[in-house]
Amino acid sequence: MKLWLVALVIMVLAACEPKPAFVPDGFRDTNIPITSSTRFNPKRFAGDWRVIESFEQTPREVAISRVTFRPEAGGYRYIPQAAISPLAADAEGAVWPVYRIGQFGRLSPEAGDPIWVIWVDEDHRTAALGTPSGRFGMIINRTENLRSDRLKAAREILAFNGYDITKLRKVSP
Repeated sequence: MKLWLVALVIMVLAACEPKPAFVPDGFRDTNIPITSSTRFNPKRFAGDWRVIESFEQTPREVAISRVTFRPEAGGYRYIPQAAISPLAADAEGAVWPVYRIGQFGRLSPEAGDPIWVIWVDEDHRTAALGTPSGRFGMIINRTENLRSDRLKAAREILAFNGYDITKLRKVSP
């Protein structure tokens, strides 16, 4: 077969390849199945976290630099905390939803997108969070200083779950 004919066949087949299914305000190809962590432990996961990188796209959301998963009856209260900024007052005193804790770190609110713990390291120091819709995702760590190997692992897990990691924004150092 001539080389130009082989190239033409390859181009035709590539054109038939389905395109990634990104929701208009999402960051994940929803054709790719999303997973959650079998390593998740509710007691160890509870508490304060620093947002290292985030897919959030509005200025208010990027200002969220810390999150707390506070244990309450029925699950966790998810409390995002703004960095010191003019937007910080918006986050103070707000009523944040309670997420029921499901199997493998699948956190479900009464209404809205669930948050899944896609990956958490063995010691619950670093985690990658996301939603099946792809509208939310972040890498969180217990401290501001995140080792490069754990950051790399979190990014690889997000990419494996269909996230476009080129859209991640650095939030904390």
